Amino acid sequence: MSSPITSKDAQYAYDMVEKICSGVGPGLPGSPQEKARAKIFQEEMESHLGAVNVATEEFSVTPGAFLGWLPAGAVFLILAALLNISFGHFQAVSPWISTILALVFSIIPILAGGLEFIFYHEFTEPFFAKKQSINVIGTLRKPGTKNIKRLLILGGHHDSAMEMTWLRFLGYGYFLAMATIFIGLGTMLVFTSIQLAGLICGNAGLIGAGTLGHIPLAYPVIPAILFAAFFNRKGKAGGIVPGAADNLSGSALAVSLCSFLAKNPSYIPDDTEIRFISFGSEEAGLRGSRRYVERHLDELKRLDARLLNIETVTHPEIAILTSDVNGTVQNSPEMVKGVAAAAARAGVPHAVKPFHFGGGGTDAGSFSKAGLKATTLLPFKVPQQMVAFYHQKWDVPGVLTIEPLLNVLKLAFEWVRTGGE
Repeated sequence: MSSPITSKDAQYAYDMVEKICSGVGPGLPGSPQEKARAKIFQEEMESHLGAVNVATEEFSVTPGAFLGWLPAGAVFLILAALLNISFGHFQAVSPWISTILALVFSIIPILAGGLEFIFYHEFTEPFFAKKQSINVIGTLRKPGTKNIKRLLILGGHHDSAMEMTWLRFLGYGYFLAMATIFIGLGTMLVFTSIQLAGLICGNAGLIGAGTLGHIPLAYPVIPAILFAAFFNRKGKAGGIVPGAADNLSGSALAVSLCSFLAKNPSYIPDDTEIRFISFGSEEAGLRGSRRYVERHLDELKRLDARLLNIETVTHPEIAILTSDVNGTVQNSPEMVKGVAAAAARAGVPHAVKPFHFGGGGTDAGSFSKAGLKATTLLPFKVPQQMVAFYHQKWDVPGVLTIEPLLNVLKLAFEWVRTGGE
């Protein structure tokens, strides 16, 4: 069966992205520009669904916390290194105090980075300023439907990211820079641990082995400090990164399908409600989707909710993710199987893949972590497209093409048409 979805529907999404990028620009989490981007999605949904069927939900977020551990970690790494190499040089300072502090300062950035960036826990939030962000939710049912037994959600996010400094300037060297940060943190922890063990045992040789020399300082400790300290660049106002692909493309496609289904409600399954959600503050650690799940968890469970999240639509082949949040959270196998079947029926190129470690997370992770059914469509070529524009000022509408947008729309339509099966 040929899909009723056409390139005009994909063009609608493209035009919306272009409108936001030219009219508002970048929109860091919690910024006025992020709210302006959300407002456009709200108005677009209202034009299709009516104002009564579109809601906004504000929530508090600490945008600096998610990646703020990196520059803070650089400071702790400097302090740990100085205390380590100064062992025994200052008679006024007890070697026990300096060595224990060096170890503590080595552990802090590892703990913060692991909890915040690897597992997406809100660990460093108390140390950063709060701002307000917003989710936009549109609701659609087939006319006359009263009793809802299933909820299908199509989602994206409208905020944009800080610029990844080293990705912009180093290209493929970014991956070495990222590895160096973690190697440096691990090296510092090992050296300070050995030094403390030597002090406990009264072994001068062990103390010397645990004291940083020129080689570990040259690599990886000093490079790790530099890479961590300047890992991101925020810029002014809404930031530097337009976020056309990541992820205005996802939210715009959700609204495009909203437009199509509002005009063609016969394709909506009986006893089913469709929600189109543009999440805020995804780039601050999935905070918008997390707040939504926290507020609606009982309802989402009761209605057998299923989220099809759309992320960074720039490649014809669609990756259907089996995991999320750096691979630490598993998506529902039933959900993944259903989406893959929809892709096959729609005749679009696809592959079922896990989310690689170090890749971050998507809004599906918030749902899967809560035990809800979710997965993400990620039509994005790594590492080629990542190096080309990801989290850089070059993430502009020009990186989008119609084919990937159309493929995602066809898949999402087929998934909705068959009730998320």
